Amino acid sequence: MINAQILAALRAFEAAAGELSFTRAAARLNVTTGAVSQQIKHLEEQLGFRLFDRLPRGLRLTAEGQQLFAVVHRCLLDLDSCVQRLQHQLLEGQIRFRSTPSLLFKWLVPRLHRFHARFPDIHVETFAEESLLKTEPQAYDLAIDYSFGEYQGLESELLLPETLFPVASPDYAAGLDWRDPSSWQRLTLLHDSRPWRDAKQDAEWRYYLDQVGLGGVDSARGHYFNRADLAIEAAAAGLGVALARGSLIDTDLETGRLVAPLPPVTSCCAYYLVHRPGVLDDARIRVFYDWLRALPQSSG
Repeated sequence: MINAQILAALRAFEAAAGELSFTRAAARLNVTTGAVSQQIKHLEEQLGFRLFDRLPRGLRLTAEGQQLFAVVHRCLLDLDSCVQRLQHQLLEGQIRFRSTPSLLFKWLVPRLHRFHARFPDIHVETFAEESLLKTEPQAYDLAIDYSFGEYQGLESELLLPETLFPVASPDYAAGLDWRDPSSWQRLTLLHDSRPWRDAKQDAEWRYYLDQVGLGGVDSARGHYFNRADLAIEAAAAGLGVALARGSLIDTDLETGRLVAPLPPVTSCCAYYLVHRPGVLDDARIRVFYDWLRALPQSSG
């Protein structure tokens, strides 16, 4: 009867027979030469016949060894093929994904083709949501939310720490003294009116101005938009000064559409990966989750 020990020895035999070397077989299996030699010796004892002739210059298969190698090699190839086919079947189907509109538009969608190139049979159904508070957890598999990271009954992990800094078009920014509080009184502020759950309309600008010592500036002035990317586009058009998040603005700064006259401050919120307990047991969801987690460390 073939037991687990003999199965392991057959794998070692297949490698040694293919390489005609215990040393090269050990390197292939990531074990020691002695371990391969002992497994072959034990297998020969169990079978009752020699598999190799040990020669001064290496190994040679016996007639019995040649017959066994042909069968074992074919079986292992079939086994590997079957496992790969089953794993591929696990990595297909649909994932329901939610994220804030601005992050989708500015950060994730331009990168999503990379995931589809690696996993063409996984289809990501993407929805833009202003807040997960309005969405039932059962309605999505994974989500990215801009928040303080607290989700009752759900699991969350920090994905992107965020920074905040003012941006404007080059023409609008020219000639302004950004450190002078009186200059700020003349600026038109462009707001994301819903920066995080239950926030006041000017909450993000109020936070930033307090952080940089401009607490006397009226943060409620200006124009309001319900998405951060719309405020950024308005700034690029010369309407005023938007408060940008670092993850949403790289391309606009690189191309010169916008300038950032002041250094960033750390935001009170960040982008979090959110999901129900247990959903990562699904292989499809797990690979998308791992891919998302790796994105902040990847270039571009």
